[in-house]
Amino acid sequence: SSGINAEWPLRPGEFLWDTYLILRQRRVVKETREPTSDVNKLMDRDTYVKARLYSLDKINFGVIQDVYSMGESLLVTAYFVLFYLWGVAGKTIKFFGSDNEILQSNVFLAQTTLLTFVVHLPWSLYRTFVIEERHGFNKMTLAFYFKDSAKKLVVSQIITSILVSCLIYLIQWGGDYFFIYAWGFTFAFTLAIFFIYMDFIAPLFDKYIPVPESPLRTAIENLAKSINFPLTKLYVVDGSKRSAHSNAFFYGFYKNKRIVLFDTLLDDTCNPLLGLDEDGKKKEFPSEEEEDKKGIKVTFKQKKGCTQEEVVAVLGHELGHWYHGHVWKPMILNQFIILGMFYLFGILVKNKQMLADFGFVDEQPTLIALLVIFQYIFSPINRVFSALSVFITRCFEFQADRFAVGLGHGAKLQDSLVKLVTDNLSFPLADKMYSTFTFSHPPILERLAAIREEMEKKKEK
Repeated sequence: SSGINAEWPLRPGEFLWDTYLILRQRRVVKETREPTSDVNKLMDRDTYVKARLYSLDKINFGVIQDVYSMGESLLVTAYFVLFYLWGVAGKTIKFFGSDNEILQSNVFLAQTTLLTFVVHLPWSLYRTFVIEERHGFNKMTLAFYFKDSAKKLVVSQIITSILVSCLIYLIQWGGDYFFIYAWGFTFAFTLAIFFIYMDFIAPLFDKYIPVPESPLRTAIENLAKSINFPLTKLYVVDGSKRSAHSNAFFYGFYKNKRIVLFDTLLDDTCNPLLGLDEDGKKKEFPSEEEEDKKGIKVTFKQKKGCTQEEVVAVLGHELGHWYHGHVWKPMILNQFIILGMFYLFGILVKNKQMLADFGFVDEQPTLIALLVIFQYIFSPINRVFSALSVFITRCFEFQADRFAVGLGHGAKLQDSLVKLVTDNLSFPLADKMYSTFTFSHPPILERLAAIREEMEKKKEK
């Protein structure tokens, strides 16, 4: 029988739904050539045109890549590629005198990880060095890109190998109640990674610099004290070596919270690290070259990033997530989902025909069963949970915005959101259905309207 039987119609159905949604958004971007009156309040026409072209480039590239990925997935299934690679892994370990399934699983993972990287490399390079470069966001050199990718491959392979090896052992050892052991280990492993990631893994890729004594540090510490946020450390990360996109986040358990600011979030009026780059030279903010009327290229400085008050407003929103428990609430929900999926896995794995559709007639490797069931069979279930997660996250975003308004940062939060949209060239308009199923953050116009409404309510009190 052909592996295509197990694949059809789950993955193609999901692909067609995703394509339908993205084409709806593409029509909005394509047809709205001029900014609307509401958009004119956010950005000037030149910025709108740049955001529109950037969005079209990303959508067009994404649709083509999705078509390729769908074809690749069907071919991998129809021609029993997983079965072939599993056999290669088996021959490899037999050459060294072993037939251990866990060892074979790790060799298989290493093969597929490396093969996937090589096959998808042209897509990644085009996205980074053509699309992101064209729109002024890529800051990486080719050498940095490959060095970074190599580190990611090694680190992810180590983490995945530990996780998969233990899961295979627990599934084979645990009997009828293996799903409880597998869930318990997955939960503990996730917590362990969460604990060590920022201290031991993240510094392998980026430089985290403690924010020195400065007006910005004082303002953030005062914000944390005002709501009893247990801030222990404050960092700026050199995100500008990769991209001009900006971000901020907090992490940590219980009384040990830390805040990380991307250097691209800070403008030159509040960045305490400006002038402290690795060479001791003053950092230059991104600029663009434009031609004047005589055709001579002239460089105009583009002031990007947020002021101190705007950064504090952004963090007021982020700490709203902490205050309302937006980190641990989804984590608890996810644990029930993962436990249920392991239980269903225990039922489905008894169906020998399922793996036979992928070429595994004489043997039923645990790792392959995990891949097939979680990646293919659970695909529609994952899509439902993904839509639910998007809805919940969007509600959390509105709640965090209201929290920042309650702290008195409503006006500056609006200013910062407008700057983030323009700095990141985010397209400000969205198809309703597309945004409903894919936007974890509310569309900017909806978000600003909700902030204004909350500010009016606060005035009336």
